[in-house]
Amino acid sequence: MKSILIICKLFLLCVLFISGCGYTTKASFLPRHITSIYIDNFRNNTDQPNLENEFRPQLISFFQKDGNLKIAALDDASSIVRGKLVGYSRDVVRYAEDDVVRQYRLTIAVDFEFVDLTNNEVKIEAANFTGDTEFFLTGSSAKTEESARKEALEDLAKNIVNKVITLW
Repeated sequence: MKSILIICKLFLLCVLFISGCGYTTKASFLPRHITSIYIDNFRNNTDQPNLENEFRPQLISFFQKDGNLKIAALDDASSIVRGKLVGYSRDVVRYAEDDVVRQYRLTIAVDFEFVDLTNNEVKIEAANFTGDTEFFLTGSSAKTEESARKEALEDLAKNIVNKVITLW
C-alpha cells in the first residue's frame, strides 16, 4: 500500500514537472499592433570614427535574440528606433601603486526614441542612455579598448532592447 502511494506521488510529480507552469521569459508590454521594428542608422556625434557602424548590428542582433519584435524594412515596420550616439568616455576606475592606470570604465551614451509608426506616436524618448563596461590594462583580465568598446556597445544595445520591450 505504501509503495503504491509513493509511486502515485512520483507519477504526479513527474506529470507536474513535465507540464510546467506555463512561465515564459518573453515579457513584452508593447501594444498588440507593434509586431515589427526598423532599426534606423544612428548618427555619430562622438569623436570615435565608425562607432555607429559597430552599434547598429549589435542593436539588430539583440532585438533578434529577444524575439518580441521582428526586424523589418522601414516600409513594413510597425515601429522604429532611431537616435544618435552622443557620448564616449573612458574614466579611470583604479590606479596601480605607482600611479599608473590599471582599470578603466568605458561608457557609451545615446539619445534615442522609439516610435509607434502605426499611430505616429513617440513611445520612448531617452537622453544620455548608456551602456558600459570596465576593463583592465594589465594582468590576466587585461583587454584592449577595442574589445571593451564591443562589450559597452553590447550592453547599450541590450539596455535599449529591454527599455523598448518593457516600455519602461
